[in-house]
Amino acid sequence: MDNTSEDLPAARPWPSLRVQTQDPAVDAALSGLEEIPGLPTSGHHAVYTALYGSLLAELNADLSEEH
Repeated sequence: MDNTSEDLPAARPWPSLRVQTQDPAVDAALSGLEEIPGLPTSGHHAVYTALYGSLLAELNADLSEEH
């Protein structure tokens, strides 16, 4: 069975709604997801790895340093 473009489901548009949290550092980390639509699938891992690292760093941040 040949897979042609006619056999594939239509691509869904990437959501344009940007999530806003009340934490600027988390918002900055999430902004990296905006790159995903323009990347080949092989490039997604690097974006998600960077997102994970940024979010983990925020979770481990010493809150006393912010005051």
